[in-house]
Amino acid sequence: MTALTVEKFDDGMTAPQYIDQIKVNKQPFQDIYDAVTVPDEVAAFANGLDRPLRISAFTADWCGDAMSTTPAVLRLAEVSDNLSVRVFNRDQELELTNSFLPENRAGTVPVFVVTDQSMSEIARFIETAAELVPAIDAMDEAIQREAAAAEAEDARAAVRGKRTAFRVLHANEWGDVILRAFMETIAQGLAASPEARPAVGGTVWPPKI
Repeated sequence: MTALTVEKFDDGMTAPQYIDQIKVNKQPFQDIYDAVTVPDEVAAFANGLDRPLRISAFTADWCGDAMSTTPAVLRLAEVSDNLSVRVFNRDQELELTNSFLPENRAGTVPVFVVTDQSMSEIARFIETAAELVPAIDAMDEAIQREAAAAEAEDARAAVRGKRTAFRVLHANEWGDVILRAFMETIAQGLAASPEARPAVGGTVWPPKI
């Protein structure tokens, strides 16, 4: 199996390269990317790191959570010379991506792997911020109610469109939540002993009751 080495990292796409090749949801992704502002505390944390870190983003343009989370992480990497990011199409790197997931979550997307310069893993962040899940659930419930009276085929298309529009509308608000959670996961990883790493953040499955 391919490992996440320095050479593999360097083969990944830069943020502009990734955005340029997006085939699904390109404009919404760009809109979210343009709208996200990195919170001051998160930028200060990144600029205050005592070592440079690498972020490997395994994502998919068709995924709703990736549409919200990936642009935020790419924005974060822009604010500090301490962070470098490379992006990989998850569908082309399924085996490598799954190597960072528990067996019961194989196929989950996106996944962000944070390493030091020698590619020793510090933290990983799965899907999106756990703190954002109630807002996502509330969005889905509201949209499903609106679509309930429509014809089935039309309803499916309407739901997809409304979810996308909602994510764009709330891009900066949701990006704030995502980046604070992402920062906290990295901080936990840096504070942990090498044996206790990586810190794992993001959503959990099954959800905690």
